[in-house]
Amino acid sequence: MTSIIVHTALLYLIQTLLPMIATKRISESAGERAGKAVHNLRESLPVFFVFAVLSVYFDVESNIMIALVWLILRVAFVAVYVSGINTKPAQESGYEPQPLRSFLWLCSIICLIIMGVNLI
Repeated sequence: MTSIIVHTALLYLIQTLLPMIATKRISESAGERAGKAVHNLRESLPVFFVFAVLSVYFDVESNIMIALVWLILRVAFVAVYVSGINTKPAQESGYEPQPLRSFLWLCSIICLIIMGVNLI
């Protein structure tokens, strides 16, 4: 679990730099999407870190695989979000639906819920 925690911190570091890199190397819209992706990670990261550390403390081995799946889903989430894969045309509100991104996000939230339930 410790290596997953370290890799998650590395993911956060990379995602923090990604908006600047994506803007310079890809496009302004990719940089904007990268900024939104890092904001999204900031919302779920504290919950993940708490559950991961508690899993180590209470020796909940069943959370190791779930944490790994969560990390993989988050990497896939940022890749899909920044690349714009599966983006639907913008609606009146300016929102561009991206069903694949939403699915990956939902699966990562389910992983967090399972990790929390395993701690009970």
